[in-house]
Amino acid sequence: MIQNPPEVGAVRTHMDPANLDTSYGGITASTFQGIATLITSAGPLEMEGARWHLISKVFSAPGDIRTDLNRKRLLQETMDKDTNCRSFARKVLRQAKLAVGATTYVGDTALTAPPFFKSVVRGNSAVTIWGFGTQGPRVINWTGLSRENQAIILPTLQTTNDWTVLALAGRPRQGAIPLSVNGSVIAMTTKGKSFRKRQWWQTGEDELAAYDRKVEV
Repeated sequence: MIQNPPEVGAVRTHMDPANLDTSYGGITASTFQGIATLITSAGPLEMEGARWHLISKVFSAPGDIRTDLNRKRLLQETMDKDTNCRSFARKVLRQAKLAVGATTYVGDTALTAPPFFKSVVRGNSAVTIWGFGTQGPRVINWTGLSRENQAIILPTLQTTNDWTVLALAGRPRQGAIPLSVNGSVIAMTTKGKSFRKRQWWQTGEDELAAYDRKVEV
């Protein structure tokens, strides 16, 4: 990438890995080989370089980035305490996306949501992480929603059929709303390394894991 490209065509080649200063809005950050390292008031944080670019340069203003990032981090840490909350592997999400031609993803936070959806929301379009909050064809991570958000979207599932829901097989977690939609069917049940390792978002590493619960699609 050339920060200030000349008017004529040119290609700049780095023979050795370069450490790029990606500081923004008072947060000191550097990106090296695809991993961004941030120095925040809550301590150091690593994440995917591309995700840091989205959060900083696209979704937050310089004056708001520290507050926004801290709020996102606290929300994700709260979700991580729920042993039934899952971040699904991207190969699983891509297949689910293709199944219904989904443009919107429902669930997760800005720190974990897959980047290949046009819109990402939590519950409904009033809580838009990015995009325009359009409903359209959706992929829904039922495990990545609070009880309140589950209650918000359940009525829309009853009246539409252009969605795919990813949920854990077996009994729902305590306090969760049972996923019961008239006319819906379980397309498949799978196991194995279908999830990203818990707290992966703190390191930027795309490491997969297999847990003791199967996935229902």
